[in-house]
Amino acid sequence: MKAKDITETEGTLPRDVLPTINLYMDQVIQLFEQHYGKMKRNEKETILTKTMINNYAKGKLFHPVKNKKYTNEHLMLLSLIYEMKGLLSISDIKETLRPLNESDETFSLEDFYEAYQAQKVKNLEAFEAQADTLLSTSLEKESDVKRTLAIASAVHMSHLYQRLAEQLIDEN
Repeated sequence: MKAKDITETEGTLPRDVLPTINLYMDQVIQLFEQHYGKMKRNEKETILTKTMINNYAKGKLFHPVKNKKYTNEHLMLLSLIYEMKGLLSISDIKETLRPLNESDETFSLEDFYEAYQAQKVKNLEAFEAQADTLLSTSLEKESDVKRTLAIASAVHMSHLYQRLAEQLIDEN
């Protein structure tokens, strides 16, 4: 296994796949399944459900939906929510997205999202370098102990990044 194997399944919702029309909830779910489905660990895992979307709306994680149709802004925010929900609480996600939701007309969520996509490319490159080192160590002599060490190390790095995100949120 190589880090590239992991990053190739890193499904994203790039701006260029955002539709030019507004979507109904079922279409939103289908779009997310298409682009994030590669990230599923198994077939039972769900990417996005009606209940999740309704809970995010009730929690005011994005602007109200008009006529049951979701705009590209909704899709961009749902993408950010999806990527954050594995590590952050809903209240932390709401606080993180607050500046995006409370911005004035001069702010462009599309420009922010494009900058985020560019940052993700840099993050993937840095991850691949670190992960390849970790994977090569864990695969030496196919040792179960080294594999366990690699798993523990990856979890530790994930925890450190989670704590960094939480500290950035708490500084507000």
